Amino acid sequence: MNASLRRLDSFPLVAGWLALIALPSACAKSPSAMTTPPATMDASADAAPAAPPCPADEDLISDFTMDNGVHPVDGRQGGWYTYGDHNGFGLLDPMEGMGVKPDLTVGNPTCSKEGSLHVTAKNFTDWGAATGVDFKLPVTLDGGGTGKGTYDASKYRGISFWAKAAAPIKFASVKFTDPYTEIPSVLGDAMSCLSKPMDPKNCSPYLVKFGYGYTGSNLDAIMADYPSYKDTKIDTTWKQFVVLFADTKQDRYNLGQKSPGDHLDVAHLEGMAIQVNADFTAGATMPKANDFEIWVDDVGFVK
Repeated sequence: MNASLRRLDSFPLVAGWLALIALPSACAKSPSAMTTPPATMDASADAAPAAPPCPADEDLISDFTMDNGVHPVDGRQGGWYTYGDHNGFGLLDPMEGMGVKPDLTVGNPTCSKEGSLHVTAKNFTDWGAATGVDFKLPVTLDGGGTGKGTYDASKYRGISFWAKAAAPIKFASVKFTDPYTEIPSVLGDAMSCLSKPMDPKNCSPYLVKFGYGYTGSNLDAIMADYPSYKDTKIDTTWKQFVVLFADTKQDRYNLGQKSPGDHLDVAHLEGMAIQVNADFTAGATMPKANDFEIWVDDVGFVK
């Protein structure tokens, strides 16, 4: 496999708080106050996971009927954003760091109807581009500075969302971050990960890769690590996608600092992202752009 793919296929979330810059921060306890143990679950079978088609109000994350915000229940608060590699040629709509307005003309007909998150990305040839959301506002640390807020999602098994695309999307993944795998973190500098590939403290989020687009040994790796998702594809029709926390792993080609027990710390979940990687087809001397246009709707937690 191309060495660049191994290094960049799971580039961590770095822009989440930008979408919330105008919102007030809360105060955080010191890192030692994080005493709730990470919730763990049994691994799922190879069959694709399932969930109710439409999230209940108490489980809803976002339905985009009015804005890009997180549905304010159970203390959740945040907004969706976009980000991409900085190769100098990428075009992202909505732009990174700017407010994300929903597309009120298109939506999932099964659930909330009109209104969806609409993202277009072109010419990203380093690692790719993504759209993501944080579940809590940034917090102010005891020693100064800020970190991503955390949400206790241990009562849930995972998340679901509906999506469609202008054309089938290759190399898609869904990733989650916790304080051990993303910066800035409420753990503080001493315990935080580093954006430093190949380092034991490298930031390596827990994720699930969708199999569509991968071939050869890369597809073999998907089948070994994410068997329930080997046939998963975001295409031109509205479909529901269910991702279970128990199915997430750190990317075997981007290993780094692990969360306790080598499981996603769902008791201190920061956020999630849908990422589309550049095309690192085996044998290519340089990664190729993997342009995409996606609509996302009716995102919710799965009990």
